[in-house]
Amino acid sequence: MPTLGYLSLIIIWAAASAVGLVLSLIVTNPLQIGPVGVTVWFLVLFTGSTAVFTTILYAVKSFLHIHGISSARLRYSWRQGLLLGGWVTGVLALSSLHQFNLRDAILLGLLLGIIEVYVRLRWP
Repeated sequence: MPTLGYLSLIIIWAAASAVGLVLSLIVTNPLQIGPVGVTVWFLVLFTGSTAVFTTILYAVKSFLHIHGISSARLRYSWRQGLLLGGWVTGVLALSSLHQFNLRDAILLGLLLGIIEVYVRLRWP
């Protein structure tokens, strides 16, 4: 599948997950959906935020002409979108458990920075 096909699937998933998350916030609450529902909600949040960040990063990299090949641009954007989506989901999960403070957000951000540096230096 060409890069445009993958990108269109990512955009469709981002829109579908955003609609699903907003509807779930309006219609239900965590007590109604239970622990499994909350887990599924966070998984949809993770994949949806990953799709949104991937799309934004791909658009910015296309505008700035970073990574000459569009498939490489999508691959790097996907990896960085996964990291950013994981950070947002982790921060919100910690916040919902009342285990969040600024130090945790900074530590998670540093961990993601270390992972990004490691992957960039490890892979050609």
